[in-house]
Amino acid sequence: MDSTSNAQVERYYFEQFRNDFPLPAGEIIYTDKPDVIIRGPTRLGIEITNLYIRPGADPTSEQVQRRRREQALHLAQSLYQAHGGKRFELSVDFHPGKPILDYKLLARAICELAQRLIAAPTGQVSPSRFADIDMLRFVYLNATEYADAQWRVVQSFTVPSLSVERLREVVVEKSKKLAAYQPCDQYWLLAVIDLMDVAQDQHVDWPAGEILGNSPFERVLLYKPQCRQVLEVPQ
Repeated sequence: MDSTSNAQVERYYFEQFRNDFPLPAGEIIYTDKPDVIIRGPTRLGIEITNLYIRPGADPTSEQVQRRRREQALHLAQSLYQAHGGKRFELSVDFHPGKPILDYKLLARAICELAQRLIAAPTGQVSPSRFADIDMLRFVYLNATEYADAQWRVVQSFTVPSLSVERLREVVVEKSKKLAAYQPCDQYWLLAVIDLMDVAQDQHVDWPAGEILGNSPFERVLLYKPQCRQVLEVPQ
């Protein structure tokens, strides 16, 4: 969806949501600030946002880290091939708990590792061979030579628990913007968790005994479209 506008993405999510959750009667209007208005006996405004586990400005966020993984591996292969080494392929899984802060430094370390693997056979590379690179979790070598050899990120993840504190931050951020929204009788916040994006994917299970706290939103709803799962957050 990279070439799709935010408004189109929001409409895409809402069209699924309206099939999975009962809405008040009324005319649905796609607009801005808020993203959707339902004009019926009362005027309901619905703001739609994606709930990322960490904000995109955080250098440790998945949004930033996935770009740095690709940058590090691409540069590492370029550095390695500049030395005329064997044109084999590497598949690399990076440690998600060890964020990349300097991808160029990491690229040089991976290049040096590759140079040590020139005579190695196809197979999983022993972790002892890259014990000095704590940002690597798994490396697989395909020792066959290819003219168009590609080094690949093969990242694996576990799905974390719901980031309650991040949701609170998002609610505060959105609440501050309500004064500039079109007037409505009440507002809902629809926080989408798209499991196809690992920067968002998290379990939609609210912790027992936890409450979100007061907000100007009448309802705060978590929605996982692929699972057709909707959770109303207790306030």
